[in-house]
Amino acid sequence: MKKLNLILFSLILFSKTFASAGEFIHGKLRIIDGDTIAINNQKIRLFGIDAPEMRQICKDKFLRDYNCGVKSKNALERAVSEKLTKAKSLTIKQRPNDKVWCISKEKDRYKRILGICAVDRIDLAGPHLNFTLNAWMVKFGNAVAYKRYSSFFLEFEEEAKLNKRGIWQGKFERPEQWRRKNK
Repeated sequence: MKKLNLILFSLILFSKTFASAGEFIHGKLRIIDGDTIAINNQKIRLFGIDAPEMRQICKDKFLRDYNCGVKSKNALERAVSEKLTKAKSLTIKQRPNDKVWCISKEKDRYKRILGICAVDRIDLAGPHLNFTLNAWMVKFGNAVAYKRYSSFFLEFEEEAKLNKRGIWQGKFERPEQWRRKNK
């Protein structure tokens, strides 16, 4: 019960934080990597998550090397193209290039917009946070919760870890640690 109350409080705080000063962004999409997209040539970093870098190598469940950064980017592309994150009960009319909507609040030190993004619509109230691209990437082991900046996606990381999804099937270095060593 205590965990549920903490999650509900976090979601309410989260939605108020983003919705109060947020700007909605939608338009022509380009996926850069597993945690960065561009909409109308504006770079958007998916808030609260950290995906493997494009050159990062991980170990699969058989301890064989694979490029987990490329796999993460491919997973994000698939989530958007197949609308994997869309709630089945949600229906709205959309223009062909407006598949992904984001809400932003601020920019990071690299001048990228920090955003929460979703397929077809963005709705931060109630259970809809589950249907964001941010949550989906972490929930299926294509990214980790970026604990240094947010705790919003920790429950999704725990779920991926428990079910050995994506990078949690084998061995990997957290992207932040990999960047420190390799850049």
